[in-house]
Amino acid sequence: MLLCKRKQEKGENMRITGAKRWFVVALCALMAGIMVYVPFLRYSYYDQMCVLFTQYKQVVPADSVNGFIGDFGMAFGIVSMLGYPFGGIFADRFSEKWLLIAGGILMGVCSFWFGIVPGKTAVIIIHLLYGVGTSFLIWSAYLKLTRKMGNAREQGRMFSTSEFVRGIFGMLIGFAGVAFLGKAVLPSGELEPAALGVQWRNLMFISGGLFFLFALLVLLFIPARVTGAEERGDEPQEAFSLGNVIRVLKLPGTWMISALVFCCFSFTSAGNGYLGAYTVNVLGISETTASTFAIIRNYIIAAAMTFAIGFISDKIGSKAKTLGIYLAVASVLCAALIFTKSAFILCLVISFAFAIVYSGMRGIYFATLNEVGIPLSMTGIATGIISMLCYLPDVYFAKLAGTWLDAYGNKGYDAIWFWAIGCGILGIVTAVITYRYSRKLQRNQEQKEQ
Repeated sequence: MLLCKRKQEKGENMRITGAKRWFVVALCALMAGIMVYVPFLRYSYYDQMCVLFTQYKQVVPADSVNGFIGDFGMAFGIVSMLGYPFGGIFADRFSEKWLLIAGGILMGVCSFWFGIVPGKTAVIIIHLLYGVGTSFLIWSAYLKLTRKMGNAREQGRMFSTSEFVRGIFGMLIGFAGVAFLGKAVLPSGELEPAALGVQWRNLMFISGGLFFLFALLVLLFIPARVTGAEERGDEPQEAFSLGNVIRVLKLPGTWMISALVFCCFSFTSAGNGYLGAYTVNVLGISETTASTFAIIRNYIIAAAMTFAIGFISDKIGSKAKTLGIYLAVASVLCAALIFTKSAFILCLVISFAFAIVYSGMRGIYFATLNEVGIPLSMTGIATGIISMLCYLPDVYFAKLAGTWLDAYGNKGYDAIWFWAIGCGILGIVTAVITYRYSRKLQRNQEQKEQ
């Protein structure tokens, strides 16, 4: 089943067809899956990390650990924000294959380093390098290669399938993490710091090994030059230039999708990042149970819902309209979290319903590119610019939320949910504007074809 043939080695383009397309989508999704798992371990194991950094090793004092977790989250976010445009440029200038390989190797090395729980500065450096691997090397290459595998009608299914594979893989490694870290739980229910350190090392070493494995599979099975499903074999790829960057910046769709995905991702930052800790500190469940619930929300539910939304959006007929509907429902459920926290069962059920909605939106973030008129040849530059803007919560939200929690205790969670609701309202307005714009483009295209 090798996709790399001798002609690729000579620099010729290859169009991937049939079942091989789905193999490439799945392989890229596996690389992207481990890429988004490791820098965001706080989403699933927040309380375990607090023990790791204060009791296993005195990395920071206990009264500032939330702020520290926010600090390295912010470090990752800053590099990612700055790196996404360059990653888009690299995806348009260089082979997606070699960008994926370089990113996998870099993040694999960092995972082994993180496994030994180094000092405060080293943890920050690790997350800076995670940001380089994610935004400069892997992200835009992954998006562009996935987009190349399908035509305009297939974009929803391509990206939702990719998210489904990412979700299933995240579930498997997430539950493996729960199993490893669960070995550090004493009969009393408390975490034993020394055992936690050993199991953390095991988890991170396995993660590092997976990065190397997927990089090897990319080396073996993905051609160096891939022609997109809607590209002519002899059609030159748009080269990077300041003019092309300006062209992308002038496209209204670039700004609409940036704002829309920003609002959607704001729910992910709040939900994935703090629902687990919320269930421990406000609802009173154990850390291990909270991690199990987090894996179910962040990976099992996410896998199913990101897969389903591709077909749901096809039925609705518009990705932007679909995201607007999801944002409205997510805002209502987020408000319900605030007002039902004294009713344990009801609030817990609402937390899962909330996850069903906000995690599903991720499945079509970048399936919207074609809908707002962004050409395939500009995918790298466009995704780089959009990612820089829409993932801004990675820069500031972990630090902001950590500050709220350190300052206000459990009342800080209310601030987190109110912030998400505000983003939801803004997102609904943006979705309406984007949908009307996409309909206008569609009518103009139909008139040209008549």
